[in-house]
Amino acid sequence: MEDNNIFEKEPQWGEDGAPISEIRKIQRTIRRRSWKNISISVILAAILLTVSVFGIIPWAESLYWNPDEAAYRDCTDLEVTLNAYTELFAPGYNSILVTHHRTGFASYELQIHLASNAQDEVLTARGSLERNVLHLDDFLVSPEGKNYPISRRILPDVPPTPSETEALRVQLRSLPDYVRLEAAVTFSEDLSMEELVTFWENAMQHSMDITWVAVRSVESTFEPLERIRLNKWIPQCGMDPFTGGKVYPGVDLDYRYYNKPDSFEPEQLEQHFISLLQYSTDQLEKGRGIAHYGDEELYAEILDYVEENGVKTYGVVVTATPKTLLELLDRDSIYDIRLTDCWIDIG
Repeated sequence: MEDNNIFEKEPQWGEDGAPISEIRKIQRTIRRRSWKNISISVILAAILLTVSVFGIIPWAESLYWNPDEAAYRDCTDLEVTLNAYTELFAPGYNSILVTHHRTGFASYELQIHLASNAQDEVLTARGSLERNVLHLDDFLVSPEGKNYPISRRILPDVPPTPSETEALRVQLRSLPDYVRLEAAVTFSEDLSMEELVTFWENAMQHSMDITWVAVRSVESTFEPLERIRLNKWIPQCGMDPFTGGKVYPGVDLDYRYYNKPDSFEPEQLEQHFISLLQYSTDQLEKGRGIAHYGDEELYAEILDYVEENGVKTYGVVVTATPKTLLELLDRDSIYDIRLTDCWIDIG
């Protein structure tokens, strides 16, 4: 009897093995499609990588501060900013060159080359720029760890005792003429820029150089209470208009006398200091400036103070012979003299 239950029979394969070849054909098609998909994925990944490297990443980095940005001819914004910062807070030094190399996304390592106003030497400070945040070594605030103890920044101030003054007098008398001294000189009363120019003219006649001028940037009798509460002290701040320095073309068109003035008129000295502050304030507002120890309000507060009270100085950093400082020490207009450095003058 014929068995009609075909579902229980073994599959019947033809002699040419057609079913097996069909299966293999399907498998080959699947493999080809897989390799094709992989190839397309690789190509797309390469395209995306290329676009990212040459398009998206540069565009994203352009949103951050690039050290090569330049609003003025022959100088970068970073150089102009560091020049102002150095003059304001690093007595006796000029920023002359800034070099950098990229270390990562919108990140750069910086080298700031500084020229001493007193001696023929160039020093180097290091810093970094990371996604708009500029980190600087303390070197810029106190080069070589030096302290410039100009007194009377905040009053009441403890004056030097008669014995301290006499000890300094004895020390100055003992030094030979070929020694050159650097000293922080404090005035008994604040001087206007006109009075400062008169002091400078007299100093030049006695071979005394003024390498930095401390500018009154806070009321002498107190630190602002809000700053005391926040533990944010207004630092010693000033300028060095009487020494040479690099010229930044074009900056003076927007910030009058940003570059050191050619002639030392009182109004020019005042404007020079104000322009240093104004430029620094504007750059900080653009996200391209230096917040001194993270204090973003500092420049504006000092600017407000000097615009209201005038640009006045309470002391200077000078270089001179022992004899010249000895004569200066006996003047009633001098509150204090403190030596900060010395070297043999072979000039």
